[in-house]
Amino acid sequence: MSADTNLPPVQVYQLKVTLRDIRPAIWRRLLVTGDTPLAQIHFILQTVMGWKDRSPYRFLIHGSTYCVYPGEDFDIRFSNDLHLVRLRDFRLRQGEQFLYEYDLDFWGHDIRVEQVLPYEPRKRYPRCIDGKGDCPPEDSGGPDAYMYLVEERSSLGYLLSYFDDTRMIAERLDVWLKGGPQPTREETEFIEAVERLGKHIESTPVEFKRGEVNKALRAMAKEWRCSTESRGAAGAEGGAEHAQEIAG
Repeated sequence: MSADTNLPPVQVYQLKVTLRDIRPAIWRRLLVTGDTPLAQIHFILQTVMGWKDRSPYRFLIHGSTYCVYPGEDFDIRFSNDLHLVRLRDFRLRQGEQFLYEYDLDFWGHDIRVEQVLPYEPRKRYPRCIDGKGDCPPEDSGGPDAYMYLVEERSSLGYLLSYFDDTRMIAERLDVWLKGGPQPTREETEFIEAVERLGKHIESTPVEFKRGEVNKALRAMAKEWRCSTESRGAAGAEGGAEHAQEIAG
């Protein structure tokens, strides 16, 4: 008999993900199936928010921590197997919340279960159905540093400097393209303007575009399906045992 025989019907969780300590709020609303492993929930959250998956992360659910973190020599170690622990294992109810931390102490995401819905075979999962606010850039130092960055980028002095730099770069490149000398490292003002522009681009928030997010989620889901089919039913028994441990 298959290990999946006693599993409950697949349900769909409508989740609202809100980035902590940021105003105005940055949030996403998404639909994910209950049989989704936490390892995949991580990638879904990275995609819908706009992160680049460059840092450790962890989930805090019902008082337990589920995480991946770099060990010695930067190999990856797991606290609980995030590929076996599935969202349905926690039996989350409408109104319950859990926490997803990315870059650990820097970015906390409050995840609230808004609804538990029946699975609809004709619909695509996972799917982002709403959201607002652009994602902070990677390595921006957490909410306080990011809010300072936003304020700085909107100041008159910063904007004037940005326009001066872009004008200088455009004018110098125009000279080169029209047959003039190629820019060199010796042109100090030009190089400094290029470096400032590079920092500006790196610190630019990642624009939230729901259509592009869902396109990325569809590609991700397709890849997961192909991977699952290739593995077959291997590991299903171990996953069922792990679920029973979580459910208590």
